[in-house]
Amino acid sequence: MEVDEKPKKEENEESSSSDDDEGAPPRREMPQAQTFGDDPSTFPDPTIYEIRDVHSGMSEEEKKEIFSVAVYPRSDLADLIAGDPPDKDFSAAKPNSQINFSTFSTYIEPFFRPFGEEDLGFLRERGDRVTPFVMPNRGKRHYTEVWAAEDDGAMVIDSPQQGREKMPFNQPRGNIENMNDSVAETDGLSIGPLASRLLQALRPENRTQTDEKPTTNGVTNGDVSMNGDVNGDDQNGEEKSNPLPPATYMPESSTEAWKKATHPKLEYPQVEERLKQELKYIGFLPQEGFDGDYDGAFDDEVAGRLRLLQARLKDQMLINGARKAKLTELVRERMAHQEYSTILEDLDNQVQAAYTKRTRTMGKNKKTKRPGGAGGGSHFVGSGAAGTARPGIGDLTKTLMERRKRWINTIGSVFTDETVRKVPRTEDPDSSIFKPNEVAELIKREKEQWDEEVEEE
Repeated sequence: MEVDEKPKKEENEESSSSDDDEGAPPRREMPQAQTFGDDPSTFPDPTIYEIRDVHSGMSEEEKKEIFSVAVYPRSDLADLIAGDPPDKDFSAAKPNSQINFSTFSTYIEPFFRPFGEEDLGFLRERGDRVTPFVMPNRGKRHYTEVWAAEDDGAMVIDSPQQGREKMPFNQPRGNIENMNDSVAETDGLSIGPLASRLLQALRPENRTQTDEKPTTNGVTNGDVSMNGDVNGDDQNGEEKSNPLPPATYMPESSTEAWKKATHPKLEYPQVEERLKQELKYIGFLPQEGFDGDYDGAFDDEVAGRLRLLQARLKDQMLINGARKAKLTELVRERMAHQEYSTILEDLDNQVQAAYTKRTRTMGKNKKTKRPGGAGGGSHFVGSGAAGTARPGIGDLTKTLMERRKRWINTIGSVFTDETVRKVPRTEDPDSSIFKPNEVAELIKREKEQWDEEVEEE
């Protein structure tokens, strides 16, 4: 019984420890390669620089990784709550003074003011398209050295190379024949920056091998190992390997003349110059004007991240430019409608003034007195059914009304789009002014314009 109780106790302890760790965030896996990954050509950077968005198509593991949790509730229990919970501070007292109307009108005036030429100038502006995409050079000194110099020696730098002579990093020095134990730990032997980059670019060929029959215990099917027999071949389980030659294999290298030829052993600076000549000959490098700035560190991790962010910035600038182009079209239409509305309002005011003048001149009819009547002949004598004729509206008023009607029918019919007369609401479906197909075409135009500006500069 005691033997059986001990494993049970250990199982209970493991289950309790697993329950305690259930709410803890999952451990982050350490990547095998911290810098460039398994394949440097693809640069799989495992570093997460921003919080990713969560959408409905993600798996649970991806959501947990983004939330940095082991478990999370699937529902917020909103369907079990009686209405929305209050989200206001009811303890705050009522303000002593209300907001003045002038303050409120001043606040909302920029949202409803008429458009002008300064708005079109703002929409035509595209900003600086050169400076954000200039890669800054790395400083000549390390930041620890700069900090130590600023602190006047108060900062201690842990450098494992104390007392060692510092040499330029991107400078070829020495020859492989000079390699020994004393030189290996120093900077006295170094290949050039161009040769080092070519060596880093070499990748496995992953070429398919020749088809061979499947073997069993090192013996091809159908063959019998006759070890020890008179007529048998002593294979002893060994295979004859026939590796494929590399892709850069030269057949003439296996000839006797090639083997007997004496090739000079070049120093690393000579190898660097020879590589430049060969790359220029095959067209990989320009014939003139090539001077690689290898000290600028344009191919390290920071530079790679900067290039990625610059690419994202360029895409966002193209989107912003396309949206500005779309807004420019709408603002021009709105400005035309504003001019039409201004003239129409002026015509309305003229018609209103003419009507007010007419009604002002229309006074009451003069009362006529009947002679000999009571009260000194002050009794009013009605005009009867005929009455007095009302004054006409006049030729001027007719002209104004005709002008207003002609303005509405002729010019007002141009503005058929309802969005010119009213502001679209975000709650309405498909109310966005940035349609995907229109924005894609505008982005294409912005990119072509950008390329033309770069070529001109």
